[in-house]
Amino acid sequence: MKQLFFACLITFFGFGLNAQSNDNFSLGPKIGINFANVNSENTDINTGLVFGITSTYSLNEMSGIGVDLLYSQQGFKSGNSSVDLNYVKVPVLYKFFFNKLGDAFRPRLELGLSPGFLLTAKTNDVDVKPAYNSFDIGAMGGLGFNYRVGSRLWLNVDLRADLGLTNLSNTNVLGLNDLKNRTIGFNIGLAYGI
Repeated sequence: MKQLFFACLITFFGFGLNAQSNDNFSLGPKIGINFANVNSENTDINTGLVFGITSTYSLNEMSGIGVDLLYSQQGFKSGNSSVDLNYVKVPVLYKFFFNKLGDAFRPRLELGLSPGFLLTAKTNDVDVKPAYNSFDIGAMGGLGFNYRVGSRLWLNVDLRADLGLTNLSNTNVLGLNDLKNRTIGFNIGLAYGI
């Protein structure tokens, strides 16, 4: 699992080093809000922050690969219990852009995987990390747009869904089994073209 994390980091920064001379790499901060839950009818949404760094390497005028490095607050509520799960997420997404490269407004679709590494897990402020798996991976998809706000500076807005593919725990959690993350996130950020 740690090897996957470091491979994602190398890929993330490798895009930047390789693309600097080609002017098709962008990098910048991102912040948003998560509406997190799990795949159970007996749970409710737990809201949290997501923030970090976003990057895109343009393969051509209409497509690119995006890699983010994000701190993501997730979890769920069940009865009187609030489960707070905090991850480092490294989404790797294929992005398809509409409109031309020089246009100020460029809508996009994105699809990929979202590996996550559990940092903390608490139920009503009590540490329960040992009860949860340290690695999570989800299928992520979304839509959004880039809007040029300056020379080589883009406003990025997106709405993403992250559907967990792995179980949160190998044990029964709050009387619930086979739980998987379900997160909808709304994000905004700035990206500077390098």
